Amino acid sequence: MSTVTTLAVCVAAGLAGALVMDVPMVLMPEGFTPAAVAASKLQRRPVEAVSTLAAQVVHHGTGVVGGLGLGVAVVALEPRFGTWAAVVLPATVFTVFIMNFFGFVVLPTAGFDDDRQEATFLQWLFSAVVYGATVTAVALFGLGA
Repeated sequence: MSTVTTLAVCVAAGLAGALVMDVPMVLMPEGFTPAAVAASKLQRRPVEAVSTLAAQVVHHGTGVVGGLGLGVAVVALEPRFGTWAAVVLPATVFTVFIMNFFGFVVLPTAGFDDDRQEATFLQWLFSAVVYGATVTAVALFGLGA
């Protein structure tokens, strides 16, 4: 598969992951709080001042960027390790990274009380796993593995 096709498949997988991730986020009490927190940091505004549109753009844009990163990793790793390992390894590393980066670097700066911070983090962990599983499955399918 060409480099451009691989990148396009992985970008689409990243968007699909973000869209599927919307489901648990909508169903949980903190909803799109993680997306609003991320948008607030990018906009340098309080979480409460972030619009729903801004939170959605940041959330889905991050999914696409994650997919692009996966695509770059797949292009680099596939010749040596094969498609399965070239997708699963970086998707797992990225999922663990976003879980920890958000939970331990970004979220603590939101100014939430301990209970809300813990609830948001636990819901974020679940949503991030949904993203990782979806992006992996869609990329593997799209790459014909």
